[in-house]
Amino acid sequence: MDIKIKKITEPIPHAKIADVLWKTYFKEYGNAGALQWSEEYAKFYFESILPKESSRDFIFGAFDKDRLVGTTIGHRDVVVFENRLNLETVNLGLTAVDPEYKRQGIAKKLVSRLMDHAKEKKLDIVMAFPEKGRFGDKLLKDYFDFTNFGKAKHLIKLMEERGLEVLREYMKMNVILVKLAGIFSHIPEIDELDGTIRPAKIEETDEVREILNSYATRVPLVNFYSHDGYKESNLGFAKMNERFGDPWGFHWLVLERNRKIMATLSYRVEIVSFEIEEDQLESAPVALMTSLGCHESLELDDKVQFVAAILRNIRTELPEIFVSQITSPQHELKVFDKLKFNKDRNTYFLYIKPLTEKGEELNTYKKFKEHLLNYYR
Repeated sequence: MDIKIKKITEPIPHAKIADVLWKTYFKEYGNAGALQWSEEYAKFYFESILPKESSRDFIFGAFDKDRLVGTTIGHRDVVVFENRLNLETVNLGLTAVDPEYKRQGIAKKLVSRLMDHAKEKKLDIVMAFPEKGRFGDKLLKDYFDFTNFGKAKHLIKLMEERGLEVLREYMKMNVILVKLAGIFSHIPEIDELDGTIRPAKIEETDEVREILNSYATRVPLVNFYSHDGYKESNLGFAKMNERFGDPWGFHWLVLERNRKIMATLSYRVEIVSFEIEEDQLESAPVALMTSLGCHESLELDDKVQFVAAILRNIRTELPEIFVSQITSPQHELKVFDKLKFNKDRNTYFLYIKPLTEKGEELNTYKKFKEHLLNYYR
């Protein structure tokens, strides 16, 4: 077969991309609950999760004539190292190949094209979060010589009885294991919180991102939140409910104390489906948490109470949600330990490939135990 690797440009073939991602990500993870990719969700993804024009420069497809049979999507970011170096970055996100075209080296060609483009653009590093044992893990390590800088945890919190119900009925988990899981499903009650949790306002973008960017003085590797990028992303997410209806939605929250913002956390409500048997599906909503940031003066107990109060509100206001998940917790792991979040059943790594002398400075570290980096699925 004569497979061509091409840059994908406007108009984005949303339906074709959704078809490839559905055949790969949903069919592989459907037994544990996975998003059902559709043309409409793909449109939302490119408008809200991939809004930057610079990222649109890193979308590549594998084509068998007019048929899209594989894709890789890169996200342009700036990463701050040790609060002294700004590194131009592309984060290697969704990469998939139609099952009919597996074992033909297509994924390797897609990533190779993205890597070449990153070099042409004089980026400092390429970053990825592959899952342990999957092809991407081996491909990046063995063929492209990426360095493994340690594990990148994905954490989940079962939402009390609703979470246990889904384990029993949709995931068919053993009764004893469900009882064990129940130990970690409790959400603490918050009697009194010093401050008020409320929805953030778009005009507070800079005050909130100042908190997120302050982690550059606390952990060695962090994403830089730009004004335009953070604002544009939040505005895009805010259209979720209008686009998909209940219970879909975006919630951007802050903790205000004495007229000052002290913490922030966002979460999206999406629906995942479970493939119980062939052609038999059940669905349930999840809360996908992101962009947790706390003022450096905030005590650990205050951070825990802030997140716990949000969890309790999710449980009360959206009782059908069975799990809350965060894929970027490495900068505040103690908070999630206190709240008894569990590791996802899969293991992920932080892989980085320096492309410039400036990027090579990352090699002064063997592992990054703490970081605030965006994970793009």
